[in-house]
Amino acid sequence: MSRTTWTRLLWLWLAVACGDSLAPPSSVTDLRVVGARVELEADPDRANPSPGDLLQVTQLVIDRGAPPSDAPEVPALTPPLLQWTLVACVPVPTTIGPPICLNPIAPCDGCVATPPEDPLAIPRTSFTTPSQEELDAAGASTVLVQGVICGNGVPSEDAILRFLAGETDDLVPCEGPPTIPDVPIEGRFVTVQIPIETDPSDPNLNPDLSNVLLNGASWPPPYDQGVPRDAPRTGCASDLQDLTPEQRAAHPRAGEPGSSIELYVTPDSLQTYTIDDVEQTEQIQVSWLADGGGFETSFSFIVSPATSVLTQWAPPSGMDEEGLLARLTFVIRDGRGGTDWVERGLCILPGAPSASPP
Repeated sequence: MSRTTWTRLLWLWLAVACGDSLAPPSSVTDLRVVGARVELEADPDRANPSPGDLLQVTQLVIDRGAPPSDAPEVPALTPPLLQWTLVACVPVPTTIGPPICLNPIAPCDGCVATPPEDPLAIPRTSFTTPSQEELDAAGASTVLVQGVICGNGVPSEDAILRFLAGETDDLVPCEGPPTIPDVPIEGRFVTVQIPIETDPSDPNLNPDLSNVLLNGASWPPPYDQGVPRDAPRTGCASDLQDLTPEQRAAHPRAGEPGSSIELYVTPDSLQTYTIDDVEQTEQIQVSWLADGGGFETSFSFIVSPATSVLTQWAPPSGMDEEGLLARLTFVIRDGRGGTDWVERGLCILPGAPSASPP
């Protein structure tokens, strides 16, 4: 099967996945790579490198929250222990089908982590973009990061080599043995396409996700700055014991009506730029993702002059006394290579008891 055919089938699968019979794209049920942020060493705000720039690429990997571990020495990691093998490269000069590596870029710091030195490590790689002469010789206006990211398993060298060569048939990205026995191995092929900056005097900057409100108020602790990766999916009710009554009340109860979530970006996030002498303004795409409860939509857009967007999230209908920790991830993209994201958490508590009959 060619990569072009494979891409068409993928889009067909995505269209089917958005139907009523399957979970929406906002529902996190397995390992997913949902974003990549590019930052330049000399200017971390810039999203697109120029030739010769040293850049860092961080990939956002999420998963459904892990249940408490049966073994005290084994943490409940979400996502699970990650291992990866990635290649930075100049792509084949083609405009048809998905990108394919042509010339590797070396050295690439952090491209191989099997296993990583830090069990909480995430895929973060850095390398220097080729010179303009090298890019021109390859007819390239982008560079790539391609490879495999595994949860609880090891990248398959054979699958990676075939993927980089443009093959897609019968590829299994990861192999065993599993890092944690009796836990499934999951893996994803990844391709990050990084545009080369065409006008360094007017660079594309990463958008800035500045705030997220819950029901019009600040996000309640203890997950207002993110969720610890080793926090188990169940048992979060104990994390709320030291909060004030008002802070505990801000966490949802099972079966309650939906909560409003409003996401803000800085005004500078919506940059203006010029194409063929026509000035345009970026639109920010927002991806709403959660491993518990459900969003009313999976994607939204922020269009200037607006700097925020609102959606609804509803908790599930049933819950036990221990509480369920829901991880909510918000990813924004400017359509030109700029990305940002934040994670928040909510402890879903049992529904309030019904009033006694008169």
